[in-house]
Amino acid sequence: METILLLTYFSFCWIVFKVFNISVNKWSLTTVVLGAVVMMGTILAGMAYYHPASMSARSYFLTTPIVSNVRGKVIEIPVETNVPLQKGDVLFKIDPTPFQGKVDNLQAQLEFSRKRLADSIELVKIAGGAKFDIDQYKKEVKSLEGQLITAQFNLDSCAVRAPGPGFVTHLRVRPGQMAVPLPLMPVMTFVNSDSVMFIAGFNQQPMQNIKVGNDAEVIFPGIPGRVFKARVGKILPALAEGEITAAKDMFSISRQLPEGQVPVLLTFVDDMSGYYLPLGSNAVATIYSEHWHHVTIIRKMLIRMESWRNFAKFH
Repeated sequence: METILLLTYFSFCWIVFKVFNISVNKWSLTTVVLGAVVMMGTILAGMAYYHPASMSARSYFLTTPIVSNVRGKVIEIPVETNVPLQKGDVLFKIDPTPFQGKVDNLQAQLEFSRKRLADSIELVKIAGGAKFDIDQYKKEVKSLEGQLITAQFNLDSCAVRAPGPGFVTHLRVRPGQMAVPLPLMPVMTFVNSDSVMFIAGFNQQPMQNIKVGNDAEVIFPGIPGRVFKARVGKILPALAEGEITAAKDMFSISRQLPEGQVPVLLTFVDDMSGYYLPLGSNAVATIYSEHWHHVTIIRKMLIRMESWRNFAKFH
């Protein structure tokens, strides 16, 4: 784009020299060169300040490490990797035999305790038995009901289900392996498809000109020649470079930290459902502010040239 601007400028200067018969000497040539430097510097500086671009744009997503609630042997894995799932779909199953036995045992004890409680209440009405026995049996029934709830939860946990819409990737379990309830030992990774967001990092200098609702455009290396329209959905109010966590050492301001880029959340206006775009794809994004509209066309030409340049990348 800079080359096109310079060629246009020098062509205009050549026409002026020819029409007005201006002599070519060191002073006239110096004036032309200084004019080019001032023109290019003004245009590029204004474009970077009012219509910034980001080379560090990317789609992000959340993953959930799948860990079982109970310890047991895996007997079935009906899920397939990278296949869309809905909330509640079974990911894998653990042998329920010991947990079913525990539930059956507690149900039998609870049924017997409830019968003894009913008999005790009837006995007090008829023969005036001790009311302490009624309180004791009530306590026993409540305790067994609580244990049965826990046992039933463990039994239901033998079928590990999808936490939401998404798909499984990095499947690390096979039938016969032991699943243990340890957060550091997940058996698979679940990608939440409803958590996808597109974030672009911008330098801090033009941030006063970026507002929620501003128009934006995005290009992807994997979709050369296409420019997608978007809007600024949110500007994150904090930078990771300024984070302070609890530690034994005091915070030192002499530590050399990078300037940091401001994360800007973009929402797409164009329909992208017809394109294959893996989650986490890299991109280039630009935002158009409400100022300096006459330079907007230059930024739009630049991003389209960058998109077409993706055709010329050889591997």
